[in-house]
Amino acid sequence: MYTLSPKNKKTLLAVSHLAGWALFIYVTAPLVSRMDHPPGNLFPGLFVMSYLFLMAYFYLNGHVFVPRFLSKKRIALFLGLTIAAYGLFCFVIPFVFRQYFIPEPPFLPGHPDFQPQEGGRMMRFGIFGHSGLYSRPSQFLVVFIASTGLKAGSQWYAEKQRLQELEKSIVQAELSFLKSQIHPHFLFNCLNSIYYLALSGDGKAPEAILSLSDFLRFVTTESNHNRIPLEKEMKMLEEYIHLQSLRASEKFELQFQLKGDFRKGTIMPLTFVPFVENAFKYGISAHINCFIHICVEIENGLLKFTCDNSIVSKINDKNFSAGIGLENIRKRLELAYPGCHSLTTDVDSQDFHVKLQINLT
Repeated sequence: MYTLSPKNKKTLLAVSHLAGWALFIYVTAPLVSRMDHPPGNLFPGLFVMSYLFLMAYFYLNGHVFVPRFLSKKRIALFLGLTIAAYGLFCFVIPFVFRQYFIPEPPFLPGHPDFQPQEGGRMMRFGIFGHSGLYSRPSQFLVVFIASTGLKAGSQWYAEKQRLQELEKSIVQAELSFLKSQIHPHFLFNCLNSIYYLALSGDGKAPEAILSLSDFLRFVTTESNHNRIPLEKEMKMLEEYIHLQSLRASEKFELQFQLKGDFRKGTIMPLTFVPFVENAFKYGISAHINCFIHICVEIENGLLKFTCDNSIVSKINDKNFSAGIGLENIRKRLELAYPGCHSLTTDVDSQDFHVKLQINLT
């Protein structure tokens, strides 16, 4: 299938805009006197200024007013700007030109001062000559509808494409998660840890089995949704951290803090697990001192997640920045929270740091 290059797309877009404006001017321009000897006082200034204003308003409305005000439901401000632009185009500009410049000639037929020049002839405007499209309110209305409709339509299409891509990404993330996390070695480690808990008579074996069951249930059911309650995501994260920490040694220090009220709000499922999985993969050891510090805080709709861990495996920056799990979650966050999140990762010779902020409002 043939696809246009970015350069050809820009060229096609520019040509389309030029053709559209040419057609618009041809259709909506006032009836122009075609004389063998045109009147000397035919003033083109108002004509040129009007269409320059309409062009400027078209792009300003499409690129600023619609996305920043209408799309964000700031209807009153959007309507106010629209009314102001309408008044400027229909009343202020004509008044200024007629007061301070050469008055616009009364060249339209039917005007009481209309006096056709001798020897001249009036050409008909075509099929649009009597439709009223050359009136200033009609011109403004056409530009307003076109710019608003095109931008709203493009935003709707982009949002639809984004949601479709997000759904595909979630499915891929689920498959990737099942392959990387619910792998035989993960289940083996959990079951092996539970086995030793049972042998030692610690009494935590039933609790560990219940945690594993809850976690598997979450992965196979809750992760099928685009959004889940924030409280469930935190519960799943606790279960996952608990299961991973079962195989930790006495040299391992774990800190997990939850700050704020997580009973309200929703979030994309499996948001934090890839970072925690990465921390356990590279941050724990049975022979040297190591740590993982995790904190999740929510305040006024802003969710903050930090994960700091020691590095006990011999890795380089590329392992962290380009890993499948981290790249997957970066893409999912960009699709689920465009312009509403920030993610930074930092790695040095001894520690790895993750900081994620999501505006949930």
